[in-house]
Order: sequence, then structure tokens, then C-alpha cells
Amino acid sequence: MPSLVMPPNLKQKNDHLSPVNQARRLSVIRGPSHPPLMNITLGELTRRQSRKHVDRMAIVSQHQNEVISYSQLHEYSDDLAAGMISQGVERGDRVAVMLGNRSEYVYLLLACAKIGAIITLLNYAYSHAEIISALSTTRPKLLFTTLGTYKYDYRPCLAQLEQRVVPSLKMVVLLHDISGFYPPKDSSAFFGSFKRLLEMGRKQIIDWETFEKMLRDTDILNLQFTSGSTGSPKAAALTHHGMLNCARYIGMKMNIRMTDKVVIPVPLFHAFGLIIGLCANLVQGTATVLPSEYFDASLTLNAVQKYQCTGLYGVTTMFIDQLSHPDFTQTERSSLRFGLMAGSAMPEDLLLRVIKKFPIRDIYTNWGMTELSSIATMTSANDPISKKQKTAGKLLPNLTAKIVAPNTGNILPWGARGEIVVSGFSVMHSYFEDVERTRCSIKHHTEDRRWMHTGDEGYLDEDGYLVVTGRIKDLIIRGGENIAPMEIEERLFEHPAIKQACVFGIPNERYGEVVAAFLELEDGSTRPDDEIVREWVRGALSRFKVPVRIWWLGDIEKGCPVEWPKTANGKLRKKDIREIGARLAQKGAGTDEPRPREML
Repeated sequence: MPSLVMPPNLKQKNDHLSPVNQARRLSVIRGPSHPPLMNITLGELTRRQSRKHVDRMAIVSQHQNEVISYSQLHEYSDDLAAGMISQGVERGDRVAVMLGNRSEYVYLLLACAKIGAIITLLNYAYSHAEIISALSTTRPKLLFTTLGTYKYDYRPCLAQLEQRVVPSLKMVVLLHDISGFYPPKDSSAFFGSFKRLLEMGRKQIIDWETFEKMLRDTDILNLQFTSGSTGSPKAAALTHHGMLNCARYIGMKMNIRMTDKVVIPVPLFHAFGLIIGLCANLVQGTATVLPSEYFDASLTLNAVQKYQCTGLYGVTTMFIDQLSHPDFTQTERSSLRFGLMAGSAMPEDLLLRVIKKFPIRDIYTNWGMTELSSIATMTSANDPISKKQKTAGKLLPNLTAKIVAPNTGNILPWGARGEIVVSGFSVMHSYFEDVERTRCSIKHHTEDRRWMHTGDEGYLDEDGYLVVTGRIKDLIIRGGENIAPMEIEERLFEHPAIKQACVFGIPNERYGEVVAAFLELEDGSTRPDDEIVREWVRGALSRFKVPVRIWWLGDIEKGCPVEWPKTANGKLRKKDIREIGARLAQKGAGTDEPRPREML
């Protein structure tokens, strides 16, 4: 994913450990051994929950005006699964989905699970070239999508697909456009109708018990494409076993109840929405509330009030947008009990604002990644606020983690910074049909275990909580000093006039790299002088961490973007921001470098 929290001042992070203690203790932690792992497929789970909960609310789709019970969810997904079987979909076949959040997404996940197909999730914001590439890589038999939505027009890409540029693709199954912007298309040999597929399924007689006996919880259930921030996207292959056990432990950690209603505004094509959100709710027998097709702060707040929701999830930018939205103060939010931020770095001050202003009593910080079936560490409701601010919590049950020298299995002393590697049930099966990339990421050390090398840097505090300091590849190396952007972003975020900050390195002849920052002005605030911003950073951090170049979002005269480049799931696209900064620096745009004495 990864989901990160801001580290404390890195200069002070090892003060609690004497050299003697560091030498004695190695950076290895293990999660609890209880409760034990369950061995069940998602299809089996769906049948059990339909019998147990029957008329209990399972899915609420606000924008579709739908409320679906657990028994209806089971019935609809059976019909859809039977319809896919009628089209020749078999165990191990890929079924691609490119949709915004809607009830049919859930039917598709469960239908694939019931017949052993691998649901392949495409980012709805992909360019046409990215769509073709993802389909060519995974070779699905069916693609479920729409002609377009109020945000995206897929028709040119669909016309290209009709020319059979992806030979494996037998049919594109079209759903209606919720916004009504694109009228339905007539069915053909290549373009089918979702409604008609359901009707075909209802006519089939399927021996579901026989199907279930053929499937194993170790089978691949889902292909999720990583964000591709460090290269081309990779399809992480996740199993029933990894996804459902992760979902179960997450739900237990957050004390999710059957009576809860959880708002999920993050996209379902991502591990956050699909596993942390939807699957955790399905395991617990809880209601999932989908407020909108794509994230909308106003509609998310409206769903909280309309359905008296008890849980609210989102990436940091989503919480920031809701806090600053004009509807925020008028929205009734007293029903909220818990919340979870994941997917991007979380400034400490934002955590306090969410706890106090929403208010949300129990906020959970965490860390994980797609390749680990979502979350690997979490804080608990009873953890002190300092742990929630400064750490990503402790390991989930039945996982083991180490801090090692990057790209090795050499364990570092307790408290030392290094690469986080994880072993256990949640480690992905592989990068789909990519032996080389899998080999580079999943390694066998001296133990007989598969270790996922995450590329994230962190250390263990004195109590065994994980502190994540950033992506190893994001580190700014200035004159031999390793600088973590996250701690600078945290300091900048604390300034009352700064709404959001992104810190990165730009090339410099003398130092190799120096610190640069893109800033967004808080609504209604007066933009401070850049030197005042530097003084603010200098007040808490070392001088070499002070931004040399500062740009403000919306400063068109200097060539700055008006809006943040973001992924479809709301995270800032740091790679794009870094490239914009390097280009502006080369042009000489932005503030002058501080005087030499300020760089000491």
C-alpha cells in the first residue's frame, strides 16, 4: 500500500537504547499465535454469513439507492457466478473489473470466489494504454465495465478491444452508467449486458457443493495492481487465505460489531477498500456503506449522517478534504465511534484534529502494503495517543517481521533503521506470472520462510511498536546524510497556514540532492513568506533538513500545478510531484536558495 505514520524526530529515535542493549537485542518481532488462522474460501464464508445473518444489512450503496441483505448478496452472487460459468469461465480464469464503487463490484468479487475465478481489478483512472497493458498481462476471459461515467470515457478503448487486441478477452460485459451520461449499448457477440448475464445465471442449475469441494483457500482469489510509483505496475496475486485472515484480524483489532455501519469512500480496486474495508466487514457480518462512485467529501459526510454510521475510513487527503468542507459543521457525526487512516503518511496533528473535530474516539494507525494482503501492523483502541501518533502499532497475529540491512537478510540491532521484511500467512502468492520480480521481492533467508522485502524503512521502539520512516527510495541523500521526507512534512503540516505538504529531493551540484517542498495553503489563510516557512522548520529540525526550494500549489506564474497529482485512491503521486519539482528547479522557478549560513 503502504500505510504510514509520521516518525518522531529521527535524531532522537535511538536515545532510549544504550549501545549495550542494542547489541544484545535484534530487530525481530512476532505477532500473537492466537486466534489461530482459519481455512476457508470467500465463497464458503458468503454461504455461512447468508445463513447466519439472513436479513441483516450487508451493502448500502447510497448513490444507487440500494440496500442489500446478506441473503440477497449470496443469491445475487450465485446468479452472477452461474452466468459466468455459462460463458465458459472456469477455475483459474481471470475476470477483469474496471468500475467505480457500486454494489455490482461486491457481487463480482463473491461470484469469482465461488467458481475459483481470479478477479482482476483495474484502476478506473487508467489511461487506454494502461488498460490494454493490464489486460494483456493478465489475459482475462471477461471484462466488466461501463461505456463511461461522468468522469471517464472508455469508448475509444473499448473500440480498440473490439478489434481483438487482447486475444484472451471473449466478452466485455457492460453495466449501466449510474450517472446516466452514457446510454446503454445494444448487445453483440463481443459486448454483453450485465443484466442479461444475471438472467442467464438464474436459469442455470449448478451443484455449488461440488464447486466448493474443488476450491482451496490457498488458491489465488485476486490480482491487484500496485501503484507503479517505482516502475510499471505489478499484479500482486492474493489468496483467499491471506485476504480473509487479514480481514478477520483487522476486524477483531478494531472491535467491529455486527451492528456497525462502516463508510468506505476509498476505491474497491485497492487493498484498503477491498480487504480492510469490504472483506473485514463481510467476515464480521457488518454493513458496508458505499457513499459514492468516486470519492466525494460531501457525499461521504452525507452518508455518515443519513445512515448513522459508526465507522469511517479514508486516506489522509480524504480526511483533510472532509474537515475543510463547507458541509462539515452542518453534518451530524455523533454516531461515529471508530476510524482508520491508511494508504499514505499521516501527520500527527491530523490525527488529533480527526479525534477532536469529527470527533472519532478510536482512530487506528497502521502499516502494510498490497503484497501483504493489506495491513500487517495496527495500533489498538487502548494504545496511548503517543503510540498512535508516532508508530504504526504492533504485528497482527501469526506474522513475523524483521528490520534488516536493505536487500539482505542481515538483522539489525533493536532500534536501528533498516528495511522492513515480513513473513507469514499474508505474504502474496507471487507477482502474477512474473518469476523475476517475485524472486527479487520474496526471499528465503537462513530460515525456511518466505520473506517479503517491502522497500519500506523503519525501526522498532522500546515497546515493540513499528515506526515507519518512509520508502527507502524516497530518502533524500544530501552530502551523505540520509533525510526522511516524512518528518519534514510532519513539521510543515503543523504550521497553521499549511494545509498539505509534500517533501522530496532535487538534484544539486554541491550536495548531490537538497530538500524541496510543495505546499498547499490552508483555506482562508494568508500565504506566509517562504523564509518564515524555513524558520518554522528550523525551529524543530536540523538546518540541513530545511527546504531549499519551496513552491506553492496554484502558483501558476511559476509553473506550479493547480491541483495535487493524485492516484485514483487519493494518495499524492510523489513521483509526479518530484518530476515537476525537478523541472521547476532546472528552470530556476521558485524561491532562491537560503544563504550559506542557513545550510550549515
